[in-house]
Amino acid sequence: MYEDFIKMAQESLKPVMKLAENNTALAVKLMKAQSDNAAELMQNNLAHVQALVETKDLNVAVELQQKYVEALNEKLTTVAKDNAAAVEAAVTEAGKIFEGSLADVQAQARKTAQNIEKEITKASKKAA
Repeated sequence: MYEDFIKMAQESLKPVMKLAENNTALAVKLMKAQSDNAAELMQNNLAHVQALVETKDLNVAVELQQKYVEALNEKLTTVAKDNAAAVEAAVTEAGKIFEGSLADVQAQARKTAQNIEKEITKASKKAA
């Protein structure tokens, strides 16, 4: 009976470990994306500033600035969508882990309850 309880406890920790792995993978993915995007934005910003410095015509400078802002807006929108998709995928995976683990825990609890009932029956027969 004690062994069944220990086994059930160990089995019930498996989903927690899967969730931790899922969350870790999400954090790593988001941090890498953050780092890559920050580096890209800095490079694009430097290139833009350099282009502005080299420009003599005010109209060309305004046009460069407008194109830069449009490209930056597009990039930030894409990054936000990618991050949201990564989080949504992680949440979906967490839901699958939770659903599967709940069914496993319920089955294990039924099995353990049956084993306990058998042990009680055996003990009451011995006592009688």
